[in-house]
Amino acid sequence: MSLSFHIPDFNDRLPVFEAASAVHAKENDAAFASIYLLREKYGTEICFQNSVLLRRYQKGIRKECYGYPIGLCDCREMIQLLKQDADERGQKFRLTMLTEQQCSALQAAFPDRFQITKAETYTEYLYLQSNLSELKGSKYHSKRNHISQFRRMYPDAFIQPLVSENAEYAVNIAKQWLMARPDPEEASLQYEWRCICEAASQFDALGLSGLLLYADALHPPIGMTIVSRITEEVADIHFEKVVPDYPHAWPVVANEMARCLHDVTYLNREEDLGESGMRSSKKSYAPDLLNEKYIAEWKDEKEMI
Repeated sequence: MSLSFHIPDFNDRLPVFEAASAVHAKENDAAFASIYLLREKYGTEICFQNSVLLRRYQKGIRKECYGYPIGLCDCREMIQLLKQDADERGQKFRLTMLTEQQCSALQAAFPDRFQITKAETYTEYLYLQSNLSELKGSKYHSKRNHISQFRRMYPDAFIQPLVSENAEYAVNIAKQWLMARPDPEEASLQYEWRCICEAASQFDALGLSGLLLYADALHPPIGMTIVSRITEEVADIHFEKVVPDYPHAWPVVANEMARCLHDVTYLNREEDLGESGMRSSKKSYAPDLLNEKYIAEWKDEKEMI
């Protein structure tokens, strides 16, 4: 049976959400907004087989790889369909960005058929919503201190929901953040900038929400975050930016967003991509779950000897 893949479009949003919800997915690769916004970067194509989400990639570090099937299914049947697709295309069969749970299911269905390696720098950081909203205990002392300093400096600060009508503010904040970087023309930063612009222009279609942070009522907002739901229980923090000269505002934005997401269990703040500063920042929030990622490659017969 040949699979009919297509480039993700807005009609896929609900089926993706339903597939992710069926298996209580936590990984950001299962968020429709991530799939859509990164479609050009990875040459992403998707299809649905009996309500199960299948993905293949044609570009970047995921070139000629497939995603693990998302949804309630017979793992062996779906993996065989993906392998058949790879065979028809004359490609080595590889699965990328698998979770530990997915690796276990794969090895159980296909004993000794896959070579599995860790995808370094792609571990995702997940946090209990209750921890990031309450910031209790000594491990969050520095975060509470930053927030207190910000509140003292800006007693009239307030937040506002980020919606499609004011999403241009998020773009302006991101632009100021980008231009203050020592390397604003760096390819990954430019791609992120374009994703933020597209997210703002397609806010409702992507199922996004978020907030804006104001230092006072007389000036434009100084911080923003953009999120979506992977499932009802897990929110994906796609973008979080603060304009220069407001260093204490970063934990305020993170804390306020967590407080607004009172009906979720986990916040996925995504991976650090090997950047030391980003890794330090994510670890400083004391992650409750590290969602490590792996790559699985089908073994040739000679590799099994």
